[in-house]
Amino acid sequence: MAALAALAPSALAASAPRDPIASGTTDLHMKKGFLRKLANDAITVQGLGAGTVAASKIRLPVRSGALDPTDVQGFLEERGGFKLARGARGVPITKVTVNTVSLGVYATIAKAHMQLGSLLLPTSAREGFGANLKVVKLSLTAKAARRISNRLGLRGTHRLNSGRTLSNLYSTAQPETVTVLPQGSATLVGDTATLHKFAEKGVKVPDGFTAVAPAAHPDALSFQFPVKGGNLAPDASKGSIETSGGVQILKEAEPFSPTVRLNNVIVDFSAKTATVELEILPHPPFPGAVGRSSIVDLTLPPGSVVADPTARTIAVKGAEARLQTVAASTLNDVFDQPAPEPPPSSNFVVGDPLGTFSMTVQAR
Repeated sequence: MAALAALAPSALAASAPRDPIASGTTDLHMKKGFLRKLANDAITVQGLGAGTVAASKIRLPVRSGALDPTDVQGFLEERGGFKLARGARGVPITKVTVNTVSLGVYATIAKAHMQLGSLLLPTSAREGFGANLKVVKLSLTAKAARRISNRLGLRGTHRLNSGRTLSNLYSTAQPETVTVLPQGSATLVGDTATLHKFAEKGVKVPDGFTAVAPAAHPDALSFQFPVKGGNLAPDASKGSIETSGGVQILKEAEPFSPTVRLNNVIVDFSAKTATVELEILPHPPFPGAVGRSSIVDLTLPPGSVVADPTARTIAVKGAEARLQTVAASTLNDVFDQPAPEPPPSSNFVVGDPLGTFSMTVQAR
C-alpha cells in the first residue's frame, strides 16, 4: 500500500480565452501624407533590429502575444523597431505592442514608453489556426507627436501634430497553441498483453472493465472519452486535452472486491503524460478518492500528428501510453488483494503498455 501514498495530485491548468501567439508580422503602411511630411522635413525611416523598412512599409515580426482568432481581441508584441532620423538626430521606436482591446499601439519612443497611436476598429479574417487583422488608420497621440518632434528638433509648423495619420496597420498571427472546442472524443485502446496481466490477477476481461459515464465502451478493448476542451499546439508538442468520464476496473472477490476508477483523463502533451482523478475502493481498506494523479508516459510515434489548418483540426493517432512506476506499483498493491497472491507473471512494471490514445480535436 506504500505506493498509494506517493500518488500526489497534479494541478489542472485552465485554458486561456486567448491563444498565445508564436509567430506573425505587423506591417505599418505609411500614408502618402505622412511620407510627404517626412520628406519635406528631411526625415528618413530606418529599420532597427528585426524591423525592416521597404518603400512605404515598416515590417515588424511578432515576438509574442495573445489573441482570440475569432474576433482578434488581444495584443501582439513585436520584435525590432524603426527609427525616424533627421540629420544627426534620431528617434528610435521599439518594443511596439498592438492592443486591439484598448485600440492603441504602444512603444518605447527614445527610451520613454507611451502610447504611440490610436487605432480604428480592426477588421479581421481567419488564416488557418490564426487570424489576420487590418486597421485603416493609426493616428499619433499628442504625447508621441510631442516626443518625436522634440527629439528631432522640429519647430513651428514643422512639428508633428496630435491626430496625424501615420499609417494603416496589417497584422498576421499564428498561435503557439489553439483553444480546443468541447466536441469529439479521445479513444483509448487497451493493450492485450497488459489486459492479460489483469486477468492473471483475477479481473475478468473484458467484463471487469466498464465505462464511467459519459464515457463509452464500444468494444472489448476500447473506451471513448468525450473531449471537454483544452489547448494544443498544431504539432501536439505542448498543451493538454481534458476529457470526461472514465474507466472502472473491478476484481470480484471475497471478502472485498478491489476497484480502481480512472476518471476525467487529461492528456498533457507538454509533459507527455496522462493524469486521472483516481479512486481506489472499497474504503477501507483502500484510500477512496486519491486526487489527480499521473499514471502513464506518452510517446508520439513519427507521423502520428496531422494538423489541418483549413479545417482547423489536429489529429493524434496511436500515442503510446506506458505505465509509470507508481501507477504500476499501485495496480499491483490493489489487485494482488485479497489472498491468494496471483502469479509473478501478473506483476505490472514500469513501461508496461496501457494502450494507445487517439483523438481528432477541433480548434475554434
